[in-house]
Amino acid sequence: MENNQNKRQTYHTRSVARALEILTCFSQRRPELSLNEICEITEIPKPTVFRLLSALELARFVEHCPNKEKYQVGIRAFEIGCVFLSHLSVERVSRPIMDSLSKQFHLSVNLGILDRGQVVYLVVSEPDTFFRHSPIIGHRHYVHCSALGKVLVALLPEEKVDEILATSGMPALTPHTVTNPKTFKEHLVLAHQQGYATDIQEGGLGFCCLAVPIYNHEGKIAAAMSVSGSSVHFDDDGIGTFATVMKEAAAQISTRLGYDNAPETNGD
Repeated sequence: MENNQNKRQTYHTRSVARALEILTCFSQRRPELSLNEICEITEIPKPTVFRLLSALELARFVEHCPNKEKYQVGIRAFEIGCVFLSHLSVERVSRPIMDSLSKQFHLSVNLGILDRGQVVYLVVSEPDTFFRHSPIIGHRHYVHCSALGKVLVALLPEEKVDEILATSGMPALTPHTVTNPKTFKEHLVLAHQQGYATDIQEGGLGFCCLAVPIYNHEGKIAAAMSVSGSSVHFDDDGIGTFATVMKEAAAQISTRLGYDNAPETNGD
Protein backbone atom coordinates (compact mmCIF):
# COMPACT_ATOMS: atom_id res chain seq x y z
CA MET A 1 0.00 0.00 0.00
CA GLU A 2 2.92 2.32 0.78
CA ASN A 3 4.31 1.68 -2.72
CA ASN A 4 1.00 2.75 -4.24
CA GLN A 5 1.05 5.99 -2.24
CA ASN A 6 4.60 6.71 -3.36
CA LYS A 7 3.63 6.09 -6.98
CA ARG A 8 0.67 8.47 -6.69
CA GLN A 9 2.86 11.11 -5.09
CA THR A 10 5.46 10.77 -7.87
CA TYR A 11 2.68 10.98 -10.48
CA HIS A 12 1.24 14.17 -8.98
CA THR A 13 4.67 15.76 -8.65
CA ARG A 14 5.43 14.99 -12.29
CA SER A 15 2.06 16.42 -13.34
CA VAL A 16 2.76 19.66 -11.51
CA ALA A 17 6.19 19.92 -13.10
CA ARG A 18 4.72 19.36 -16.55
CA ALA A 19 1.96 21.91 -15.98
CA LEU A 20 4.57 24.49 -14.99
CA GLU A 21 6.61 23.58 -18.06
CA ILE A 22 3.56 24.29 -20.21
CA LEU A 23 3.08 27.70 -18.59
CA THR A 24 6.70 28.66 -19.23
CA CYS A 25 6.19 28.06 -22.96
CA PHE A 26 4.35 31.38 -23.16
CA SER A 27 6.38 34.56 -23.50
CA GLN A 28 6.24 38.04 -25.01
CA ARG A 29 7.45 36.54 -28.28
CA ARG A 30 5.03 33.61 -28.04
CA PRO A 31 1.89 35.00 -26.36
CA GLU A 32 -0.39 32.52 -28.14
CA LEU A 33 0.26 28.82 -28.70
CA SER A 34 -1.70 25.96 -30.19
CA LEU A 35 -1.91 22.50 -28.67
CA ASN A 36 0.50 21.14 -31.29
CA GLU A 37 2.98 23.98 -30.70
CA ILE A 38 3.02 23.31 -26.97
CA CYS A 39 3.57 19.61 -27.61
CA GLU A 40 6.47 20.43 -29.93
CA ILE A 41 8.11 22.77 -27.42
CA THR A 42 7.69 20.55 -24.36
CA GLU A 43 7.93 17.15 -26.08
CA ILE A 44 5.08 16.01 -23.83
CA PRO A 45 2.51 13.63 -25.40
CA LYS A 46 -0.56 15.38 -26.80
CA PRO A 47 -3.14 13.63 -24.55
CA THR A 48 -1.16 14.68 -21.48
CA VAL A 49 -0.79 18.27 -22.69
CA PHE A 50 -4.52 18.46 -23.45
CA ARG A 51 -5.39 17.14 -19.98
CA LEU A 52 -3.04 19.55 -18.24
CA LEU A 53 -4.27 22.49 -20.34
CA SER A 54 -7.81 21.66 -19.33
CA ALA A 55 -6.81 21.75 -15.66
CA LEU A 56 -4.91 25.01 -16.13
CA GLU A 57 -7.85 26.52 -17.97
CA LEU A 58 -10.23 25.51 -15.20
CA ALA A 59 -7.92 27.25 -12.70
CA ARG A 60 -7.73 30.28 -15.07
CA PHE A 61 -3.98 30.05 -15.56
CA VAL A 62 -4.57 29.73 -19.33
CA GLU A 63 -7.52 30.51 -21.56
CA HIS A 64 -8.61 30.00 -25.13
CA CYS A 65 -7.86 32.90 -27.46
CA PRO A 66 -11.08 34.41 -28.85
CA ASN A 67 -11.99 32.88 -32.22
CA LYS A 68 -8.72 30.92 -32.35
CA GLU A 69 -7.61 27.35 -31.71
CA LYS A 70 -4.86 28.67 -29.50
CA TYR A 71 -4.20 29.30 -25.82
CA GLN A 72 -2.93 32.35 -23.98
CA VAL A 73 -1.96 33.14 -20.39
CA GLY A 74 -4.97 33.57 -18.11
CA ILE A 75 -5.85 36.19 -15.52
CA ARG A 76 -4.70 34.07 -12.56
CA ALA A 77 -1.13 33.96 -13.88
CA PHE A 78 -1.23 37.75 -14.22
CA GLU A 79 -2.47 38.12 -10.64
CA ILE A 80 0.41 36.02 -9.30
CA GLY A 81 2.86 38.05 -11.36
CA CYS A 82 1.48 41.20 -9.75
CA VAL A 83 2.11 39.70 -6.32
CA PHE A 84 5.77 39.22 -7.28
CA LEU A 85 6.05 42.85 -8.41
CA SER A 86 4.32 44.18 -5.29
CA HIS A 87 6.98 42.57 -3.10
CA LEU A 88 9.91 43.76 -5.20
CA SER A 89 10.83 46.92 -3.31
CA VAL A 90 13.18 48.25 -5.98
CA GLU A 91 10.22 48.47 -8.36
CA ARG A 92 8.09 50.42 -5.88
CA VAL A 93 10.89 52.83 -4.99
CA SER A 94 11.98 53.38 -8.59
CA ARG A 95 8.59 53.96 -10.22
CA PRO A 96 7.94 57.61 -9.21
CA ILE A 97 11.52 58.64 -9.96
CA MET A 98 11.37 56.90 -13.34
CA ASP A 99 8.12 58.66 -14.22
CA SER A 100 9.71 62.00 -13.36
CA LEU A 101 12.79 61.24 -15.50
CA SER A 102 10.64 60.17 -18.45
CA LYS A 103 8.76 63.47 -18.32
CA GLN A 104 12.02 65.41 -17.99
CA PHE A 105 13.74 63.68 -20.92
CA HIS A 106 10.63 62.91 -23.03
CA LEU A 107 12.14 59.46 -23.48
CA SER A 108 11.53 55.96 -22.13
CA VAL A 109 13.05 55.12 -18.75
CA ASN A 110 13.42 51.42 -17.98
CA LEU A 111 14.20 49.20 -15.00
CA GLY A 112 15.82 45.80 -15.49
CA ILE A 113 17.25 42.94 -13.47
CA LEU A 114 19.58 40.07 -14.31
CA ASP A 115 17.95 36.65 -14.48
CA ARG A 116 19.69 33.54 -15.79
CA GLY A 117 22.22 35.60 -17.68
CA GLN A 118 19.67 37.85 -19.40
CA VAL A 119 18.20 41.28 -18.82
CA VAL A 120 14.52 41.21 -17.84
CA TYR A 121 12.54 44.46 -18.07
CA LEU A 122 10.49 45.01 -14.90
CA VAL A 123 9.23 48.56 -15.33
CA VAL A 124 8.96 50.83 -18.36
CA SER A 125 7.97 54.48 -17.96
CA GLU A 126 6.92 55.80 -21.35
CA PRO A 127 7.02 59.45 -22.45
CA ASP A 128 3.87 61.30 -23.38
CA THR A 129 4.98 61.81 -26.97
CA PHE A 130 3.78 60.69 -30.37
CA PHE A 131 6.95 58.77 -31.20
CA ARG A 132 7.75 55.94 -28.81
CA HIS A 133 10.20 53.08 -28.87
CA SER A 134 9.84 51.36 -25.54
CA PRO A 135 10.75 47.84 -24.37
CA ILE A 136 7.99 45.50 -23.27
CA ILE A 137 7.65 44.63 -19.60
CA GLY A 138 8.84 41.06 -19.13
CA HIS A 139 10.91 41.12 -22.31
CA ARG A 140 14.34 39.46 -22.12
CA HIS A 141 17.45 40.83 -23.80
CA TYR A 142 21.11 39.91 -24.21
CA VAL A 143 23.57 41.50 -21.80
CA HIS A 144 26.29 42.10 -24.39
CA CYS A 145 24.31 44.58 -26.52
CA SER A 146 22.37 46.54 -23.92
CA ALA A 147 23.43 49.24 -21.48
CA LEU A 148 21.31 47.59 -18.80
CA GLY A 149 23.11 44.31 -19.35
CA LYS A 150 26.56 45.86 -19.14
CA VAL A 151 25.71 47.54 -15.84
CA LEU A 152 24.14 44.41 -14.38
CA VAL A 153 27.20 42.23 -15.04
CA ALA A 154 29.90 44.89 -14.60
CA LEU A 155 30.84 43.73 -11.09
CA LEU A 156 30.36 40.01 -11.53
CA PRO A 157 33.42 37.73 -11.34
CA GLU A 158 35.05 37.27 -14.73
CA GLU A 159 34.28 33.54 -14.77
CA LYS A 160 30.58 34.33 -14.29
CA VAL A 161 30.65 36.78 -17.17
CA ASP A 162 32.36 34.15 -19.33
CA GLU A 163 29.66 31.65 -18.38
CA ILE A 164 26.87 34.06 -19.35
CA LEU A 165 28.47 34.87 -22.70
CA ALA A 166 29.10 31.20 -23.45
CA THR A 167 25.51 30.27 -22.62
CA SER A 168 23.70 33.16 -24.32
CA GLY A 169 26.16 33.82 -27.12
CA MET A 170 27.03 37.22 -28.55
CA PRO A 171 25.01 37.53 -31.77
CA ALA A 172 25.52 40.66 -33.86
CA LEU A 173 22.15 42.41 -33.85
CA THR A 174 23.58 45.42 -35.70
CA PRO A 175 26.93 46.34 -37.27
CA HIS A 176 27.71 48.12 -33.97
CA THR A 177 27.16 45.13 -31.69
CA VAL A 178 30.18 44.06 -29.64
CA THR A 179 30.78 40.38 -30.38
CA ASN A 180 34.26 39.96 -28.91
CA PRO A 181 34.37 38.91 -25.22
CA LYS A 182 37.59 40.82 -24.58
CA THR A 183 36.14 44.06 -25.98
CA PHE A 184 32.94 43.51 -24.02
CA LYS A 185 34.90 43.16 -20.78
CA GLU A 186 36.64 46.44 -21.57
CA HIS A 187 33.18 48.00 -21.75
CA LEU A 188 32.44 46.55 -18.31
CA VAL A 189 35.59 48.08 -16.81
CA LEU A 190 34.65 51.45 -18.31
CA ALA A 191 31.09 51.13 -17.02
CA HIS A 192 32.39 50.54 -13.49
CA GLN A 193 34.80 53.47 -13.72
CA GLN A 194 32.24 55.89 -15.15
CA GLY A 195 29.28 54.72 -13.11
CA TYR A 196 27.20 54.16 -16.24
CA ALA A 197 27.15 52.17 -19.48
CA THR A 198 25.94 52.99 -22.97
CA ASP A 199 24.47 51.10 -25.89
CA ILE A 200 25.06 53.13 -29.03
CA GLN A 201 22.98 51.34 -31.68
CA GLU A 202 24.31 47.99 -30.45
CA GLY A 203 20.90 46.42 -29.87
CA GLY A 204 19.00 48.17 -32.65
CA LEU A 205 19.88 50.57 -35.44
CA GLY A 206 18.88 54.14 -34.71
CA PHE A 207 18.35 53.54 -31.00
CA CYS A 208 20.59 54.15 -28.01
CA CYS A 209 20.52 53.68 -24.28
CA LEU A 210 22.37 54.81 -21.15
CA ALA A 211 22.08 52.80 -17.93
CA VAL A 212 23.15 53.22 -14.31
CA PRO A 213 23.33 50.71 -11.44
CA ILE A 214 21.01 50.60 -8.45
CA TYR A 215 22.51 49.13 -5.27
CA ASN A 216 20.70 47.39 -2.42
CA HIS A 217 21.42 47.43 1.33
CA GLU A 218 24.04 44.71 0.87
CA GLY A 219 26.03 46.87 -1.53
CA LYS A 220 25.18 44.63 -4.48
CA ILE A 221 23.66 45.67 -7.78
CA ALA A 222 19.95 44.98 -7.36
CA ALA A 223 18.82 46.42 -10.69
CA ALA A 224 19.75 48.84 -13.43
CA MET A 225 17.87 51.86 -14.73
CA SER A 226 18.18 53.24 -18.24
CA VAL A 227 17.00 56.01 -20.51
CA SER A 228 16.48 54.96 -24.13
CA GLY A 229 15.41 56.51 -27.39
CA SER A 230 16.43 57.69 -30.83
CA SER A 231 20.14 58.07 -31.50
CA VAL A 232 19.65 61.80 -32.23
CA HIS A 233 19.39 62.39 -28.47
CA PHE A 234 22.65 60.61 -27.68
CA ASP A 235 25.38 62.97 -28.87
CA ASP A 236 28.21 63.84 -26.48
CA ASP A 237 26.21 66.59 -24.77
CA GLY A 238 23.16 64.40 -24.44
CA ILE A 239 25.14 61.50 -22.98
CA GLY A 240 26.80 63.86 -20.48
CA THR A 241 23.44 65.19 -19.33
CA PHE A 242 21.84 61.75 -19.13
CA ALA A 243 24.79 60.37 -17.16
CA THR A 244 24.69 63.14 -14.56
CA VAL A 245 20.94 63.09 -14.01
CA MET A 246 20.58 59.30 -14.13
CA LYS A 247 23.41 58.73 -11.63
CA GLU A 248 21.84 61.20 -9.22
CA ALA A 249 18.45 59.49 -9.59
CA ALA A 250 19.97 56.03 -9.10
CA ALA A 251 21.74 57.26 -5.97
CA GLN A 252 18.38 58.39 -4.55
CA ILE A 253 16.83 54.99 -5.23
CA SER A 254 19.86 53.14 -3.84
CA THR A 255 19.79 55.20 -0.65
CA ARG A 256 16.12 54.37 -0.12
CA LEU A 257 16.99 50.71 -0.53
CA GLY A 258 19.54 51.01 2.28
CA TYR A 259 22.68 51.42 0.17
CA ASP A 260 25.68 53.11 1.75
CA ASN A 261 28.89 52.77 -0.28
CA ALA A 262 29.31 51.22 -3.71
CA PRO A 263 31.05 47.81 -3.59
CA GLU A 264 34.24 46.79 -5.31
CA THR A 265 32.96 43.32 -6.09
CA ASN A 266 29.58 41.72 -6.51
CA GLY A 267 28.65 38.08 -5.95
CA ASP A 268 25.90 36.15 -7.62
